Amino acid sequence: MDFTIAPQIISKIKKLISENQSFTITTHHNSDGDAMGSSTAFAEVLRQMGKTVNIVLPNDFPAFFRWMNGAKEVINYERKPKESQAIFDATDVIICLDFNQLSRIDNLEQVVERSPKPRIVVDHHLGLKIEAEAIVSFPDSSSTCELVYHLLQACGYEKYINKNVAESLYTGIITDTGRLDYASSYSEVYTVVGALVEKGIRKNFIHDNIYNVYTYNRMRLQAAVLHENMNFLPEFHTAYITINQKNKKQYDFQLGDSEGFVNIPMVIKDVKFCALFTEYDNGTVKISLRSKGKFPANKFAEDYFAGGGHFNAAGGKFTGTLADAVQTFVNGVHEYKDLLE
Repeated sequence: MDFTIAPQIISKIKKLISENQSFTITTHHNSDGDAMGSSTAFAEVLRQMGKTVNIVLPNDFPAFFRWMNGAKEVINYERKPKESQAIFDATDVIICLDFNQLSRIDNLEQVVERSPKPRIVVDHHLGLKIEAEAIVSFPDSSSTCELVYHLLQACGYEKYINKNVAESLYTGIITDTGRLDYASSYSEVYTVVGALVEKGIRKNFIHDNIYNVYTYNRMRLQAAVLHENMNFLPEFHTAYITINQKNKKQYDFQLGDSEGFVNIPMVIKDVKFCALFTEYDNGTVKISLRSKGKFPANKFAEDYFAGGGHFNAAGGKFTGTLADAVQTFVNGVHEYKDLLE
């Protein structure tokens, strides 16, 4: 896999960094490990250079990422819209990480879109639609964190990749690949992981703080949705799970509580495709998709849920009821039947 960044892009990024003092980093709504990892890593590198850096997120992020270096200083736009706006107004450069269109930053979309400040974009999703002075986009990459690593190397910033930066980048890679289970069938990603391990990262600590932090209610939620809300369509080698508003209330749902649930049905023999539907109180449903082999989860997400992502790991959103979202999914599965045989 070739992730060589064009020399002119490297020159633009180095120029933007060297000639400016203040930077604001943002990433997508409901930030995951790759979003948090790339943001905190990039911020730490810039701070080592003596730059002023703020990370402003559209909303809160899961508690199990709060151990990350710099996470405690993250600003939540939902809670502090005026402060966030002032930061964007005063910044020299905006850095957009791990999202391919401004709609993915929700209420921050207009703030970033209206800003005249130059942008740097680093992302690994298909269909990039953000205008910027410098763009690093490789959809075949495992994660944005892997791309940030390659970018730092290409810019000659390797000396700034300390243990904190390495731990953030490692977090993004392992979470966006399901612990290297998908989107990682090429040697370069393991070379990067090896280099990060050599920086002295606390591998066991990271895994414990991401995967072994279930609350009692989160465990009960998982048991309940598997028992009551999982459906299997054997003729289509497909399974899906729903989480409705009643489930959320009953088990005191917190952001991040459904992390990893979408992967569970994949252990069922012969399942090639699965989905997780999460209902929200604003009339929308979030859909996460996973697949095996040659089934294009990203194309399915694009066709039915205005989404996208990796070939075997994708997602989207549906405006309407949970029942209608599920029916749209089932209809789509029928249309894709030939690829699921």
